Amino acid sequence: MSTLSSQFHVMGTSIAHDCLPNLVSKKNKILFVKVGIVIGIILSLILGYKLPGSFIARGTAIFFGICAASFLPTYFAAIYWKRASKEGAIASIITGIISSIFALFFLHQKEAETLGLCKFLFGKDVLITKFPWPFVDPILFSLLLAIIVLVIVSLMTKKISDKHLTMCFKKV
Repeated sequence: MSTLSSQFHVMGTSIAHDCLPNLVSKKNKILFVKVGIVIGIILSLILGYKLPGSFIARGTAIFFGICAASFLPTYFAAIYWKRASKEGAIASIITGIISSIFALFFLHQKEAETLGLCKFLFGKDVLITKFPWPFVDPILFSLLLAIIVLVIVSLMTKKISDKHLTMCFKKV
């Protein structure tokens, strides 16, 4: 319930502040937020009835997979590995995003068939048809690649010295 409530409030606030910023006066802002919440609820109900039953769960899994592949290696390294570099973190994030999207469009059968880009470009549903590759979740490809890139790029680039890092935080 709290998650739904917060999502609807975010939708209403987004509609009032982001979509209609010039039309909404300060006096009427709360009214437009409330109208936005009602619009968000109605749209959610329509989508809930029109979309297939597993659509929300699958979309959430895809989103969390892309986020995990993009941010988890960098987050983990920032906490536990002092040798990680800024360049390694950036390269890892970019690798995680690109490899996740590539795996979704070209390797994982469930999404690749639905999206149809691989079929359009190459004439087949997935690039690798040999079992088990069409059924391996994209996070396994992308998370592993992001970790490897983080380690290699961090080892190849200069580590930020603790003295420089301390000076940066003192300025803030």
